[in-house]
Amino acid sequence: MQENRGMGAVAGVRAVFALESAETTRLAGRTGRCLKRVGLIAGLLLGCLDGTAFAAGSTATSLVVPSYFNATGSVANWNSLVTSARKVPTTAILNPNSGPGVKEDPNYAAAVAKLRAAGGKVLGYVSTSYGKRSLSAVVADINTYVALYKVDGFFIDEMTSDSQMSHIQFYQSIYNYIKGLNATYSVTANPGTNIPELYASLPTADQFVVFESTAKSYAKYQPMSWQAAYPKNRFVHMVYGATAAQLPGVVQYAKTHGAGGVYVTSLAGGNPYKALPPYWNDEVTDAAAH
Repeated sequence: MQENRGMGAVAGVRAVFALESAETTRLAGRTGRCLKRVGLIAGLLLGCLDGTAFAAGSTATSLVVPSYFNATGSVANWNSLVTSARKVPTTAILNPNSGPGVKEDPNYAAAVAKLRAAGGKVLGYVSTSYGKRSLSAVVADINTYVALYKVDGFFIDEMTSDSQMSHIQFYQSIYNYIKGLNATYSVTANPGTNIPELYASLPTADQFVVFESTAKSYAKYQPMSWQAAYPKNRFVHMVYGATAAQLPGVVQYAKTHGAGGVYVTSLAGGNPYKALPPYWNDEVTDAAAH
């Protein structure tokens, strides 16, 4: 899909660049100490992270759905999310056009309103191209979502997973900007693989997708040992290409391997998130089971 840029973000861009500069200076002097004291920082931050969207004490496995399906032609999919939100914590990732687009789509707005009314959460999709996109472009997308749709936070896609401090600072700047807009906004980031603990302990997001790949690859997945010190609801697994027969085992594997959020689909290919899987109702039941 063609990527679109947001509008009217000049003030936000200035704010985030100022924030980035301050964060870079502060973190440059503290990098060594942060790396040595990650455990302590993590413990302190876990007590103060925003829990509006993902309560720290929650034990239910939530469904975190890349809802990259059209709100006009796929109304049934959105209605299914509304139904699931009444049974299990459900978060939809809103992605009108590889981002927010440039104007409100009334069909997406209606779908978002129905889902939120049912108790679901909605996150605006924002690409970062693994740190290669400019902060101004990222901020523009964030601001456009705020202007066009009622969102509960943001899904920061294509996050880096290395230990390069410039990358970590980039995502911390995005996180701080979002929280500066509204402290109740939740931030889910998607590196799609395991990450160094510093991403979580600073933090650079409230929640991380630490696995996104095929069911075949998932059978070999193991979480990083440091994740055991954090609430499960800070981690999400997304698995595609899973058959109906594999579904129960995949959901159970997520629950026993550190995930508080999950999404499983039988779809694969270039866009495995273009629709809900045929077994969606079973997935909701499996997620709700303890």
